[in-house]
Amino acid sequence: MHLGQKKKILFILLLFPIIWSLCTKSPVGTSIESEYQNVSSLQFLYDLTYQKEGKRENQQSILSAELDMIKKAKDFIVLDLFLYNDVYDKTQYQYPNTTQRITEALIAKKEENPDIDIIFITDPINGFYGSYIEKNMQLMKEYNIIVIETNLDALKDSNPIYSGYYRFFVKPFGNSGKGWISNPLDKTAPKINIRSVLKLANLKANHRKLIITEKEALIASANPHDASSYHSNVAVRFQSDVIPYILEGERVIAQQSNVILPKLEYKGTQTSNIADTQVKYITEKGIFYSLIKNIQQAKEGDTIYMGIFYITEFHLIKELENAAERGVSIYIVADPNKDAFGIQKDGSPNRSVLTQLHNKNKNIQIRWYDTKGEQYHTKMSYFDFEQQDVVVLGSGNYTRKNLKGYNLEADLEIIAKKGNDFTKEVVAYFQRIWKNEQGNYTVPFETYQQNSFFKKILYYIQETTGLCTY
Repeated sequence: MHLGQKKKILFILLLFPIIWSLCTKSPVGTSIESEYQNVSSLQFLYDLTYQKEGKRENQQSILSAELDMIKKAKDFIVLDLFLYNDVYDKTQYQYPNTTQRITEALIAKKEENPDIDIIFITDPINGFYGSYIEKNMQLMKEYNIIVIETNLDALKDSNPIYSGYYRFFVKPFGNSGKGWISNPLDKTAPKINIRSVLKLANLKANHRKLIITEKEALIASANPHDASSYHSNVAVRFQSDVIPYILEGERVIAQQSNVILPKLEYKGTQTSNIADTQVKYITEKGIFYSLIKNIQQAKEGDTIYMGIFYITEFHLIKELENAAERGVSIYIVADPNKDAFGIQKDGSPNRSVLTQLHNKNKNIQIRWYDTKGEQYHTKMSYFDFEQQDVVVLGSGNYTRKNLKGYNLEADLEIIAKKGNDFTKEVVAYFQRIWKNEQGNYTVPFETYQQNSFFKKILYYIQETTGLCTY
């Protein structure tokens, strides 16, 4: 073999996998933007963990709503949930058995009504990417509940520097097999194998959190996951003709995972629609377009409120800067990125990103949620326009991976007339945590202000290349 041939082989081995990975595309049927639809029922839900008179308080409503939906379903239940397990270090922490309660409710429903279709879609992280079968899911399978682990390989690669090599040199060998590596989240959990760790490094996910029945739907930022039980989150429970769009989106995910779902029909309600209120189902890039559109429409005198777990997406940040320059008032409550399931984080990326944003314009005001081991896991924006109110909430963090089609996400956009009962509750929520009404929720911007040049550069590199978990 002469030198020229060796160079060609080296090119193929080193560069072709990256080029191939760069050419991957988001699957057809993702990045949904439905038509606006009327809505007959709309309920704002939230979980808050906070301090009051030196004691920890937990106000929670999302899990009880999910259990109520399961109880009332008759024809079908579709769940698409990212984190769903009870794996954590039980020698140091103790959390509510959130996951078990959902599992028991689904099994009880199946025993009560054997003909009901129950479809459970989730991310492979719960069985650590094929190392083992998560025990709740194994139990559900025993009761003839359809369990689908999302085929993440069908998604666009967010970090092609790595994913191309994974697709060519690791994926063909699969992920099953005896594990020998201790689970990093819980040493008592089943061990994992090296191929599963290598799959994790692709850094992509089905990040959706939703439940659908023939009667209604719920879209949330919350995972029914034991170690996430005390996180602060938001959700919306609703009845609307937008629900068939959501069902079709789940059918696409199932089909990509080689499962054909049975016929599932949303039957609607007999109640009248809420006046001057509509909703739109948005996923992946659809969430990005919705946020950008509403930020761009904001003008002097309008106000934007955001509650966010992560914010890094360059275009979105620039549009917030532009809006502030136009005289738009912007209030942001953010997680300080210091807590992650018992692991202490260094504040990346929010502290660097939001310090830069805060320094751009006095119209941008920021407070940090005062987390004490849990996370402010909310992903919600409220646009207080002169003529109407717009709320966008759901699973999507404000990052490249979540908003550009690399992860699977699900949000709802709600448009309502001024003074609508739903947006009144959203306003009350933001006022409560911003002003620390009835408890201590947030701390001033200066508490976690970060002017590190190194972390600023690191954020730009990670957001650009996808070599990060956010």
